[in-house]
Amino acid sequence: MNNVSLIGRITQDLELRTTGTGKDVVGYTLAVNIDKATTEFINCTTFGDMAKYMNQYCKKGDQIAVNGQLRTSQYTDKENKKHTNTYVLTNRVMFLNNKKETKVETQVNAPSVEKTKVEIPDSELPFWWNLD
Repeated sequence: MNNVSLIGRITQDLELRTTGTGKDVVGYTLAVNIDKATTEFINCTTFGDMAKYMNQYCKKGDQIAVNGQLRTSQYTDKENKKHTNTYVLTNRVMFLNNKKETKVETQVNAPSVEKTKVEIPDSELPFWWNLD
């Protein structure tokens, strides 16, 4: 069985790319807290429509949950050294929250802060998406 589930924060703004076969893809690193003193940085790759949604709605610092499979790829650099990359090939991504929303929620009790609710229809932003 090869199944990986992680919750973490995106470490950089996403950049949507297109493969040679025309598939949309985003690659990103997820910072996953192991305990209070330890954070692991896990490379992830997402393809298809979910990659488009992530590029549109996610940014550095947003918290997401991913489910997928652990994969490895190998390449040889210009100096003829072999390298191996390990990453999670996602098949599901769930948008949990972002740092900006969290800050607004923590300030809601202050009298000078107004809370604005933005609703996005499910048809535009599915929060649980299967890339099958």
